[in-house]
Amino acid sequence: MTKKILKGESLIKKKRSLQKVGTDENGWNIYYIADNFEKWVEEYPNSEFHGGGMPQLRLIQEFPLGIGFKFPNKLLK
Repeated sequence: MTKKILKGESLIKKKRSLQKVGTDENGWNIYYIADNFEKWVEEYPNSEFHGGGMPQLRLIQEFPLGIGFKFPNKLLK
């Protein structure tokens, strides 16, 4: 899998096409799925900055175990 990370305007544009499916227990990582079943995580990798710094959207291979996901009905068909 190619490492793909989006930031800034690219992140904003991509998020418009994604469906939120869950968060981690702290709420810092937000998990999304695309219509083509790509899995994405929005994260704040610069924890030393106020509010975690600028977010990034990273393509991931699998969702982590233990996350309670709510899949949109259109993706379950």
